[in-house]
Amino acid sequence: MKPIIRKSALNKYIKNIWILENHDIEQTDHSLKFFADGCSGLMFQQTESGVLIGDKELSSFLLYGQTVKPIEMKCSGSYKMIVFVLYPYAIHALFGLNASELTDTCLDMRTYSSLSKEVESNLMHAASTEEQVRIMETFLAHQAASAHADPQIQHMTTFMMNSSGSYTVKDLQETTEMSERTFERKFARLVGVPPKLFSKIIRFHSSIRQMDKGAYEKLSDVAYENGYSDQSHFVRNFKEFTSITPRAYKSKRISENNSLDGFVQV
Repeated sequence: MKPIIRKSALNKYIKNIWILENHDIEQTDHSLKFFADGCSGLMFQQTESGVLIGDKELSSFLLYGQTVKPIEMKCSGSYKMIVFVLYPYAIHALFGLNASELTDTCLDMRTYSSLSKEVESNLMHAASTEEQVRIMETFLAHQAASAHADPQIQHMTTFMMNSSGSYTVKDLQETTEMSERTFERKFARLVGVPPKLFSKIIRFHSSIRQMDKGAYEKLSDVAYENGYSDQSHFVRNFKEFTSITPRAYKSKRISENNSLDGFVQV
C-alpha cells in the first residue's frame, strides 16, 4: 500500500490518497483495522465478497466521518480500496453536511446526489485504478468549486494536528472570541467531534505513529513525549481508541507484520 501525493487546488481538502490492493486467488479472509486519526474520508472499494463492518455491508462508494471507535473491516478474496483522506473540516466544507452526524458512521454516496450516483457507476466501470483516482479527484474538484472552508476552524485543526497535542483547548477557544459553548458547538458541527475529544484523538494518533515507527525504548517514553501526565493516562487513552493496551498492540502489530496478515492504517 502506497500513498499518492498530488499537487493541486484540492490540497486544501485532501490530506493524502491511499491505494490498498490485494490480488488474492485463494479467497483468504482479510481483516483491516483502522483507528482514530482526526480525519474523514471518501472511499471507493471493489471486492469479490463485499466489505463488512460487523454485520453491515458497506457501499462501494462512501463518505466516512470522524472515527472514534476502532473499526475492523472484513472481506474475502481480492480487494481494492481507494481512500481519499480528507482534512477534519472537509466534510462540512465540501458537502455541506453536519460533520457530527457522520462520526463513527458513513454515508452511501449513491444517495447523496445524482452526480455522486453517476460517479459510483463510472468508478465501477473504469478500466484502471489510475482512472478511478481521476474520477474521484474530478468529483471532489466539482464539490470544491462551491466549497467554503471556515478559515478559523481550518487554521485551528491544522495547528492541533501539527502540534500533536501540545496546547490547551481553552487557550485555543480564547483566541476565537467565542464563548466556550459556542466554540464547542461550531467545532463539533464542522469537524465532527468536540475540540477536547479531537485533541485526545490527535495525541493518541501521534503516540501510535511513534510506536509503529519504533522510535522509543520504553512505552513510558511514548507517554511522556506525547504530553501525557503519566503512563496510566496514556494507557487509558490508548484503550479508549483501540480497545487494547499499548503493550498488547505492540505484540499484535509485531505478529501481523511477521505473518503479513492484515493491515493497520494509522
